Amino acid sequence: MNNFTLKTDGRSLQEVERGLRKYLPGLDVRLWPHSPTQAIIRAPLVHALETEYPQIGAGPLLNVLGIQEIRAVSDEATVALLSGRDVEQLAVRPVAVIPPVAGLDWHLDLVRAPAAWQLLGGPGHIDWGQVRVGHIDTGYTPHPVFGFPGVTWIDVARAQSFMPSQAFNEVTMFDPELGQGRDNLKGVSAGHGTRIASTICGHAPQAQGGAFFGVAPKVPLLPLRVTDIVWINHAEFELAQAMNYAVDTGGVQVINISLGIVGGGVVKALKQAINRAYDMGVIVVCAAGNHVNSVVAPARLARTIAVGGITALDQPWSGSSYGPEVDFSAPAADLRRANTKEGGRFSYAAGGDGTSYATALTTGAAALWLVHRQAEIAAAYAQPWQRVAAFVQLASSTARVPSLWNPGSFGAGILDIEALLQAPLPAASDLVKAPLV
Repeated sequence: MNNFTLKTDGRSLQEVERGLRKYLPGLDVRLWPHSPTQAIIRAPLVHALETEYPQIGAGPLLNVLGIQEIRAVSDEATVALLSGRDVEQLAVRPVAVIPPVAGLDWHLDLVRAPAAWQLLGGPGHIDWGQVRVGHIDTGYTPHPVFGFPGVTWIDVARAQSFMPSQAFNEVTMFDPELGQGRDNLKGVSAGHGTRIASTICGHAPQAQGGAFFGVAPKVPLLPLRVTDIVWINHAEFELAQAMNYAVDTGGVQVINISLGIVGGGVVKALKQAINRAYDMGVIVVCAAGNHVNSVVAPARLARTIAVGGITALDQPWSGSSYGPEVDFSAPAADLRRANTKEGGRFSYAAGGDGTSYATALTTGAAALWLVHRQAEIAAAYAQPWQRVAAFVQLASSTARVPSLWNPGSFGAGILDIEALLQAPLPAASDLVKAPLV
C-alpha cells in the first residue's frame, strides 16, 4: 500500500489536519510536511476515509478539506521527500505538551514503569548487577541526564565509533569524527543517540521542567556510533560491526537499534550478526520504522523484536510503520526527552516523535525483566536463545489491548512493563527457536 503526497489549495496543513480529525475521530491524523503546502498523508488514513465514507470517497472528501492534488508515492519516495525537506521553510507544528502523571512523564505511566520500579526498590535504587545495554545510534553527548559531569553510567571506556574518521576539508565536506562513540552533532539526525539513550537510562530527579527518568534509570549503557542519520542503508556493515562488538566486548544482554534500512535486502554480515546475537541470548530491539508503510530492517527480521508506535491516547501513531512483523507497540509521539545542541547546550523538552522512542522503552523493559527475574531465567533456560524467546513471548502476551486495536498491524497490544515483570516464565519446552535470518 502506497503513501500519498498532497498539495493544498493554499490552506494550511494544520487546517487540513483539523478537518481530518472531524471526519476520522479517534485516529491520529498527523500529516508529514515536505513544503509549506505539501505533505505526506499515510496510506491508512486514506484507506480509513474510503472505508468510513464509501458513498463519497476519499478524493472528494480531501477536496472539501482543501486538497488540490494527491498522488501515490512509494516508501522510498516518502523517505526522499521527508529527508530532503527544508525544515526552516515549514510551519512548526505546536509541540504537544502532555501533563505528567503523579509527577512523572506520561509515557512512563502508560507503560506502567513506575509500578515496575517499585518491584526493584524504586528508580534510584535498582541494582543492575551484570545487566548491560548496547545502544547503536548516532553516539552520545555528556548530558547531565547521564550523570555528567560527575559519576556516569555511560560506558565511556568501551564506547566506540564505527564511522570514517576523516578530517573536514572543502573537498570532502566531512566533519571530523570525535571517536569513542561521541556524537559530533553535525549530521541530519544530530543528537538522536542522546535523546534515545535518555529514554532508556536517564536519571535526573532535579531536571528543569520536572524529574526526568528513563524507563531503566541508570542501567549501564554502551553507546556505539555508526551513523549521523537514522536511515542506515549506507551503514549496514557498520551496524554489523557494532553488534558484534557489543556482544563480544561490551558484555551486553540487550541491544537497542532505533535505526532503519528502507527496502531492498540486508547484507550477509548484518544477518550473521543478528543470528549470532540471538544464539548468544542477546535481546535485539528494533524500531518498526517511521513514515514508511513496510516495517524496516532489521526490525522485520525474525530474530529481532519489532516495536510499533502509539500516541498518549492509545491510538496507532500516524507516523509508525506497521505490519505482521510488529510484535507489540509502545509510546512514539509527544514524548519528553533530553536534548543536546552544539556548545554544550543541554535541555529537556517535549516533542519526541518516532518508533525510536517505542524501541527505547522496550529496551528498558527488557533490562528490568532481566534484573527482576535473573535467578529464575538462569535456572529455567539452558540455551541462551531461550531467554530471548521468553522475553518476546511474555512482552507480547502481557501487552495491554485497547478497545480498538489491529493486532495484524501493530502487534499484540501496548507494552505493560509491570505485567511483564509479574508474569510467570514460560516453560523451556514451550519456546520455539526463531529461524535464521
